[in-house]
Amino acid sequence: MSWRPYFTTARLALREAATYRLNHFLSFVVAVVPLIALLLLWNTLLGPQQRLAGFTRGEMLTYFILTRWLYEFTGPVVWWDIAYEIREGDLIFHLLRPEWYSGYHFALIIGSKLPYALVGLAVAAPFALSVGVGWVWPPGVAAWAAFALSVVLAVALAYQFTFLSSLTAFWLEDNKAMNLLMDFVVPLAAGALLPLDVFPSAVATALRALPFAQLLYFPALVYLGRVDPGGWWAGVAQQVGWLVALLVINGWVWRRGLRRFRAVGG
Repeated sequence: MSWRPYFTTARLALREAATYRLNHFLSFVVAVVPLIALLLLWNTLLGPQQRLAGFTRGEMLTYFILTRWLYEFTGPVVWWDIAYEIREGDLIFHLLRPEWYSGYHFALIIGSKLPYALVGLAVAAPFALSVGVGWVWPPGVAAWAAFALSVVLAVALAYQFTFLSSLTAFWLEDNKAMNLLMDFVVPLAAGALLPLDVFPSAVATALRALPFAQLLYFPALVYLGRVDPGGWWAGVAQQVGWLVALLVINGWVWRRGLRRFRAVGG
């Protein structure tokens, strides 16, 4: 199988998304207002020396700003293109082509998210500067590489959740319930709102056992240097394990959905 069509798809999606840079910028500017309020709240709660759940002020603020930006890549969503194609019957055109449907939409998502994430990085930079010398950086090249690999696996895992949630369009007339799940429950379980360590011990342990923690919480801890080599290997093994499991589940759901799609005629 040639990967060139998928790289071409990603490049075209990136070019199209880059055309609307102003739209991306304005979207982030709108998001800045609650970010400022939350950053001020964390500053007030933490103070200059105080720790919270084992995190220093610098670690907590770094975690908060980093996860705001990372979630653009590692946050699963209901991909409306897939849901629309299933409901409207346009899926049939993809089935007639010699393409990997899941890979095609993965390329579209990556291409469309890259410009948005780059604009978001420019908006997040002033907040990072506001933390000052307390901002935490990975200690070396090996730490940067470990962080990068954990993010790549998190992006792949997030897409499998995106694909799975979008395939519910085979059975659901409206994806509002799935959208609420992706917008509110998953960010909380992934550690997007605050580190899982802040929760009571039993709740934090349960959340760490779920795959959502591997989307954001684990990569953020790797960045902060709070994961030793053994913990990193265990975390990566969890990411790979969940990724393989979701690939199997998605394959089964896809085949079941196709039988239903063909039965109703799209």
